[in-house]
Amino acid sequence: VQLSVLSVFDEDVIESMTFSPDGKTLALGNWYGKVILWDVANPKSPTLLSVLSGHKLQVTSVAFSADGKMLASGSSDHTIVLWDVTNLKSPKQLSMLLGHTDAVIDVAFSTDRKMLRSASINTAISWNVTNPKSPTQLSVLSAGRNYPSNRFSRDGKIMAWTDGEFIALLDRDVESWKKSACQIVRRNLTKTEWKQYLGDEPYRKTCEEFEEGEDVFKVH
Repeated sequence: VQLSVLSVFDEDVIESMTFSPDGKTLALGNWYGKVILWDVANPKSPTLLSVLSGHKLQVTSVAFSADGKMLASGSSDHTIVLWDVTNLKSPKQLSMLLGHTDAVIDVAFSTDRKMLRSASINTAISWNVTNPKSPTQLSVLSAGRNYPSNRFSRDGKIMAWTDGEFIALLDRDVESWKKSACQIVRRNLTKTEWKQYLGDEPYRKTCEEFEEGEDVFKVH
């Protein structure tokens, strides 16, 4: 059953869309490089909230953060824009992320809103967006010849990633990494190693289940 029809521009072409986490806002990315926000709390009578201008070409991907306060938009102009949508009627551009060399066809926030993953043909980039006004690039992953895509689990500890040919589940839980590392090396750092890698940081056990690391000196 059709509830309503949303339209802003004549002969508009919608390239991407997503709902806010509470389901009350619909974000649309169009052919003209605009992001359009609609209030769909009453789906039979949606109201236009705002039109955002930040891209030069089509908006090919849009995603809300888990708290609904931030929106990411990716474009055929190779850029990503982060928006503060706390005030849906007057969103503000926070920053523009540069790093892709092709259309950004997928964007996704981690559930804690500290990381953004973006994807274009052949490339996926991880961004630290803890400070959304000054994001930093964490890593770049080559994805062969397909369109990569990624999504985070609700608790943010697992990320599913695909390049179109295979799907990988990646562990993002730092505590899990620590436990795995301890089980691999089965010991703590020695005090010499600690001094070498951590300088004047006070020595402590990093693998609680094992004894403190002992320095072993060879006598020749």
